[in-house]
Amino acid sequence: MRPLIGITTRIGTRSAHNHERLIDYSNSSYIRAVEDAGGVPILIPILHDIHGLQTLLPRLDGLLLPGGLDIDPRTYHQQPHPLLGATNPTLDTLELALAHWALQEKIPTLGICRGMQLLNVALGGDLYQDLGEQYPDSLAHASWDLPRNEFAHTVQIEAGSRMEKIFGQKVVESNSLHHQAIRKPGNRVIISGRSTDGVAELMEVADHPFMLAAQCHPEELYQDDPIWTKLFSSFVAACTQSIPAESLKNEDYAA
Repeated sequence: MRPLIGITTRIGTRSAHNHERLIDYSNSSYIRAVEDAGGVPILIPILHDIHGLQTLLPRLDGLLLPGGLDIDPRTYHQQPHPLLGATNPTLDTLELALAHWALQEKIPTLGICRGMQLLNVALGGDLYQDLGEQYPDSLAHASWDLPRNEFAHTVQIEAGSRMEKIFGQKVVESNSLHHQAIRKPGNRVIISGRSTDGVAELMEVADHPFMLAAQCHPEELYQDDPIWTKLFSSFVAACTQSIPAESLKNEDYAA
């Protein structure tokens, strides 16, 4: 049986017949990356009543926290910077609740871009709200004018880290589509990869079966660079290990 992996959604609008409707959506690249690695993705809508998660969460074998909007800095005890982008406090509340659940229940979790930042905030860390202003010697990390699958810089991986074991090498190339990053690591957060300017690019959480994150967007890279396939394969393998043994005995009834 393949693991069921929850992916949080975003809120946007869709125009049809001169009317706009609110929609919950996800970039299909996240869905394809999980499916191609052997998982079954399921989208988690932005619930206004997060108690509804109590029905869903016991059914999940893993959690993917994707990229998206900036996190409200009040969640990490800062006032908004003038260059802070759009935020959604309802989404922050939902994803922080999911992160704390995954920490407590030791659910395999992969954070991507915003998802990496959110895991750090959930563990008591904070962020640079804008690298260009608050980390003036940084590279141009907000490479939004480049194709999403284009490499922007390299990432140096810490020797002996879990990320090094997954990738099997000490340097990887990555895209770069963010203007924020981890400033102070949270409790148990290990920065296991940095760009050449020192910005945190990979992280893992100590004493957790699998809680890893990348600041880049590997879901846009894995089809062109197989090295990033290893991250999704390792994630789905960890999710598979969390499936109850009795469930694995069920027959595959797909046609």
